[in-house]
Amino acid sequence: MTEEMRFIKYTAIALVVFGGVGLGMYAVGRPATVAIDNLTFHQSQAYNDGMVRDLGQFQLDYAATHDEGSRDAIRAVVRDRYASYDDSKLPIRLQIFLNQMRGN
Repeated sequence: MTEEMRFIKYTAIALVVFGGVGLGMYAVGRPATVAIDNLTFHQSQAYNDGMVRDLGQFQLDYAATHDEGSRDAIRAVVRDRYASYDDSKLPIRLQIFLNQMRGN
């Protein structure tokens, strides 16, 4: 094998090995990065303002309808959407509404 062919062969092997290592490091590190991004987003002011605004709208919709099917649907959506939400970030009136929706 000529010197040039040996160089090409070892260069190709090195690219495959380092590419695989880089991909492996990406696969290991990326979930942690996504988790940090997710936590940062859920702690942001914009996220919390949106959750307050949406729950306020659910409260208005719930008060405006007298159809039990619609009320059950609103209750289900609120329970699901706010299942793990820290309700201490809500105004008192929305905390009370959320507790009613949760059946507390």
